[in-house]
Amino acid sequence: MLKRSSIKKICLAAFCLLILLILYLFPKNKPEKESLSPSTTYTITSVSDVIYLLDSNDYVSRVNISLAKEETTDKALELISYLTEGTTDAELIPNGFKPILPKNTKVLGCDLNDGNLKVNFSKELLTISEKKEVHMIEALVYTLTSLEEIDNITILVEGTILSELPHSKEMLPNPIDRSYGINKKYDINSIKGTTKTTMYYLAKNDDYYYYVPVTKVSNDTSEKIEIIIKELSSSPIYETNLMSYLNSETTLQNYEFLDKELNLDFNNAILSDVTKGDILEEVTYAINLSIKDNYDVESVLYSVDDKEIVTFDLKGLE
Repeated sequence: MLKRSSIKKICLAAFCLLILLILYLFPKNKPEKESLSPSTTYTITSVSDVIYLLDSNDYVSRVNISLAKEETTDKALELISYLTEGTTDAELIPNGFKPILPKNTKVLGCDLNDGNLKVNFSKELLTISEKKEVHMIEALVYTLTSLEEIDNITILVEGTILSELPHSKEMLPNPIDRSYGINKKYDINSIKGTTKTTMYYLAKNDDYYYYVPVTKVSNDTSEKIEIIIKELSSSPIYETNLMSYLNSETTLQNYEFLDKELNLDFNNAILSDVTKGDILEEVTYAINLSIKDNYDVESVLYSVDDKEIVTFDLKGLE
């Protein structure tokens, strides 16, 4: 009898050990896979430097890179090298993007004074194709003014200021700043009273998300922040490959400029989760980049139905 009882205890212990082993090797609750939403797969921080390159759809696009140089003029020269076809730096740009300055273009001089960067290029700059000449100016202006110390640029070729585009002969301002526009789209019925408003959209190349600025040229006399919200919440957008995560039901109920801050009040359609009061990072970043290109403000406060949600510092946003 005692022997039979011992055998039962041994069998029970072995069975329990087997159950524990099965539970250890095959856990009931597997960890959830990490979300692959855009907000977790693309870089939008201001830690890295910024360059504007042509994407596969020939949009001048905002791309993050890391520069080796520290001084502003040295950074500018490094950025120009990335923008130039055939350089060793150009070989390092991300897949799906391409430089725009003609091959063999050299920088003969570079001087920064009171926010203005003068860059003297070799004559090869003028060999740019007619199709790309406007985008070349846009890429140079937006790339170089992404550096905090540079407000505008003056382009020279062999010591002479470039006053017009090589092919179309379109007159160029001097100096040139971001008011020149980028990836311009026209919606005008008169050449008088036109305004330029730049909005930032998302685009995707494989698993890499990046921003594409589009300048709308129109006769719309509305405040630019109204145009920005209207355009970003509109559907369809200019091209199917450009995206905006701003809900089409979003309404800008009020806005107020206070010194260097812009206060925006929306309806709750801007929220990604009404219960948590969250706004998608893709939404705020697109709006913030658009505001920075159109206004001289340092921060943006987001409110929903007069309830403050979040404030963003725009200094160093690039």
